[in-house]
Amino acid sequence: AFSGLDAGVARRGRGVVFSAAGGAEFARREVAPAAAAVAKLRESAAWPGDARVALFAEPAVLRALAAEARGAFDVVQRHDAAAVGLELRGRSPAFRAKALKILAMARAPFEETVYLDFDSKPCAPNFVETILAFLRDGVDVALADNYAGQGALAPRDHYQREHASGCVALRSASERTRSLLAAYLEAFLLLEKTPRGRRDQPALMVALRRSVENGLRDAPIPPSVFCRKNTSRTVSCDACVVAHKTAKYDLSFKIFGIGFKKTGTTSLAAALQRLKIGPEPSHRQSVAATVALLRPGEDASLALDAARGARSFSDAPWCMAATRGRLLERLFDTYPRAKFVLTTRPSREWWRSVRNWLFCLKPWNAERYARMLNAASASEADLVAAYERANAKVRAFFAERGAGDRLLELELSSATGRAFPWARLCAFVEAWGRCPAGDEVGRTYAKNAYETNEFGAKHPSEALGAEDLRRCAALQGSPDGAALRRRA
Repeated sequence: AFSGLDAGVARRGRGVVFSAAGGAEFARREVAPAAAAVAKLRESAAWPGDARVALFAEPAVLRALAAEARGAFDVVQRHDAAAVGLELRGRSPAFRAKALKILAMARAPFEETVYLDFDSKPCAPNFVETILAFLRDGVDVALADNYAGQGALAPRDHYQREHASGCVALRSASERTRSLLAAYLEAFLLLEKTPRGRRDQPALMVALRRSVENGLRDAPIPPSVFCRKNTSRTVSCDACVVAHKTAKYDLSFKIFGIGFKKTGTTSLAAALQRLKIGPEPSHRQSVAATVALLRPGEDASLALDAARGARSFSDAPWCMAATRGRLLERLFDTYPRAKFVLTTRPSREWWRSVRNWLFCLKPWNAERYARMLNAASASEADLVAAYERANAKVRAFFAERGAGDRLLELELSSATGRAFPWARLCAFVEAWGRCPAGDEVGRTYAKNAYETNEFGAKHPSEALGAEDLRRCAALQGSPDGAALRRRA
């Protein structure tokens, strides 16, 4: 039914194909970040000079793409399903995206093609050569197993198992490959109403089994080249050439929130948790590392130990990265693929929050805050000056190293109605496929410590005295203020 999928396609050379289905939001959240990642790889001398990059996309995606993102692709083509007799109107967005993905493989403008999903991250500039090498000796298609141990099965059992479709090598000019892709699309359409119809791998399994029986030659892409959670002990750019869902599984891809306290660190932590970037260090590890950094020797070793087994970090001790123990420099050098988020608030707004926190709710922390920031005292002037110095030091650190792509600055103001910058955060942490659709952070994730903590004194000596209560009442404007009610 689909034997003419590649009608009119002129093929030459080798290259990479991406497929984008959706609208402006998909273009902004997934296509643009992936384009930037590929563009960076192409700057390397290791990128093969004859390798090109193609994007097949629906019109809404193409309209939304900025010129800079378009520039990462040598070939940009509009998906035209109707031209090959493929009717997708009325189908779900997920079904349409997968059908167009198969169509993009079939209409690749290269003789040898690497197809990549957007959540399959190319880690090395030579990934095109590495993957296409599996097509030597007349191989038509190279695929990764979907399950560990699949390659050891007898052929009959092996082809009864699914293969991954997020990274595929295709000898696009081969008649056998063309027949495989036609069968792939046909099977996908036939399975639409079945429980397996939500995914394209079952259709690929059916088409591959039939095509192998008809003479197709296939080869495996090993986990050392394309690493995935189901088949690899480690999913990391340290372990392979293309890594699947690194934002979710790569332990060496860490996100350090290095903004100081009261800048939205709780919201950042919750946002990273929602994006399934974790785990965080244990509370015990964080406390021990904080205490060690605050001692005269400013020992950062416990913080480095705590970072080893986690991926998401915010608040103490990480908020001291620029002020104590050369922690920022050591994290930057130890984890070359880590990224850093500097949460900030306007100084006056930050001070109001700190003032209420320290002098109404936890006055015993005032001297501790001053030490964390290397401030001369806990006065307004000294704390604000130290806060601004710390933020400036972070910006200068990344600028001096030409590493601006590893730093994201987010101003998380507490002003009512301020949108949470999901799009910027998701693009930065490479959570391209699961970013929340809206711009507002949900109430579950926006709640700060004022809403969730009881603020009870941990020791009798920490209880507010009469003078503390009078000062707190003045700050809140009334002896019946919210802070006093919480302390009651």
